[in-house]
Amino acid sequence: MVLEPRPTTASEARGVDRRVRIPGGRRIGFADVGDPDGFPVLYFPGGGDSRLTRHPDDSISSDVGVRLLAIERPGCGLSDRAERRTLAAWARDMEQLTDALVIDRFAVLGWSAGGPHALAVAAALPDRVTKAVVVAGMPVPEWLDLLPDDLQKMMRLVRRAPALAWRPLARWGAQPVVSTGDADCDRAYASGRVESFRRGPRWLVAELRVLGLPWGFDVAAIGTPVTLWYGERDTVCPPEIGCRFEHALPSARLVVTDDAHQLIFAHWREVLSEAVAPASA
Repeated sequence: MVLEPRPTTASEARGVDRRVRIPGGRRIGFADVGDPDGFPVLYFPGGGDSRLTRHPDDSISSDVGVRLLAIERPGCGLSDRAERRTLAAWARDMEQLTDALVIDRFAVLGWSAGGPHALAVAAALPDRVTKAVVVAGMPVPEWLDLLPDDLQKMMRLVRRAPALAWRPLARWGAQPVVSTGDADCDRAYASGRVESFRRGPRWLVAELRVLGLPWGFDVAAIGTPVTLWYGERDTVCPPEIGCRFEHALPSARLVVTDDAHQLIFAHWREVLSEAVAPASA
């Protein structure tokens, strides 16, 4: 396994961008920021987002004692494409990444489409994941009716005719991002979107297909403590999804705030603090 520091113009002021070559030859790209001696938190951004899609003030991670690894999924940003994507394969990728970084125990944090990826890692690596935090996470396939109609249609399209989804997803990726309510966060959000689409929407087509098919694990079997954050005004992943996850997961706590889908930016410090807080807190 080879570590490759790779600073880029887009993010050189926001931390160190790195890549790890895992068995099989693929490289995983990520930003490594915060306290280098802090507790590791693997952060999985949303669909159509990249390692840059995080709060622009990385000192927050340091303040709460977090070493934040903002990790890009196959085909996104600095990460190489994968021939076949599944949530189980993602969990194996994260096992190999943390092995390469000599990280034994860590927390996982997933926003939106990153939520299922966080749960997949918690399910696959129960002895290594100390806590999972899911913010506005997408639902299991059985609950897709809770998503807005346009997203349901897109997920059906990527399953039946993925080539036809490229153009609408590319158009969506070129649209301005929804405001987070903070100008600096908006710029970070926008730069993260641009970076995620710089090689086109192929990776997101594959991702939505994966999320719409059976996940390959039972969320009810996840014993790791999970904290769920959902926004009362979220029309993308409404809080009813969080309520269902709370009932399905054996050790879950639900936090509902007066926010929309971008609540992770407004509650960044709280979410990171939750990731490293003792399970009994």
